[in-house]
Amino acid sequence: MKPDLQPIDPLSQVVFVHDYLQLVFQDCGFTLYNLATYSFGDVVFRQGQPGFCDALVALIDQTARAEARNDSLLLHFVKGAVVSVPTSGQNVRGPEAWQFNRLGGPFVVEQNA
Repeated sequence: MKPDLQPIDPLSQVVFVHDYLQLVFQDCGFTLYNLATYSFGDVVFRQGQPGFCDALVALIDQTARAEARNDSLLLHFVKGAVVSVPTSGQNVRGPEAWQFNRLGGPFVVEQNA
């Protein structure tokens, strides 16, 4: 049985920690270790580019649907923005791509391919 990766509550915090970030949805959250990308229509920001942090913070109060693929994690926000984290390629930094945790639930750690 696969663990449930779906946040129920809206995004409540975006935490920037040295070289990774955390997206907190009240009682669960994603830690993104690889370089993330924000996209909304034709607008694309890669982690480290001007505008990326502001774009993520603007997602606070929106709900999201998580989609874990073989090559990436996609977080689809209700107003159309997508935050993606690859698990292979040039934006990979270490052995782990991302982590999911839920209060009282298991930790899920996705390894890079």
